[in-house]
Amino acid sequence: MRWHALGLVGALVVGASLTATGCANYFGCGVEGKRPAGLTREDLIGAYKADPFGRFELRADGTFTASDWPEFNYPYSAKHLGGGTGRWKLNSQGDVIGMDDDIELSFDEEDTGGATATPVSSVSARESGAHFSVAGTREKPRMYRYTGDPDICELHVLRRAKSAGG
Repeated sequence: MRWHALGLVGALVVGASLTATGCANYFGCGVEGKRPAGLTREDLIGAYKADPFGRFELRADGTFTASDWPEFNYPYSAKHLGGGTGRWKLNSQGDVIGMDDDIELSFDEEDTGGATATPVSSVSARESGAHFSVAGTREKPRMYRYTGDPDICELHVLRRAKSAGG
């Protein structure tokens, strides 16, 4: 009996800590939509653009190019990090554990970004990658992830663009 009470107290402490820090609220935010049934890598190949900023192009060879990339962990408001390149993958439906796990972008360690882009900083997306959930349809997928303060439930949504520039 004593161990049951101790276990209950421990569970309450952990639950209260998650709620007090705001870490549990992402689960209360809901989702932008369900992952389209039968989604394949081929369905996702193409360019995506967010409003107000952030864009990337997923290629068939498993690479991507990102530009105008945002950093949402910056205090107060998002800031521009520049661009970068790397590899992307679509996680299988069974490997998706929680939110923002459908697509994984892994930025290259060394990237010059070209003349018009500044490489993504090593303190942000390069360390943890960038993870997105997928909603919409197989023909018009949209990718999203939660950003910033979990109490606000703000989403960074990228929609299919006509081209890498559009």
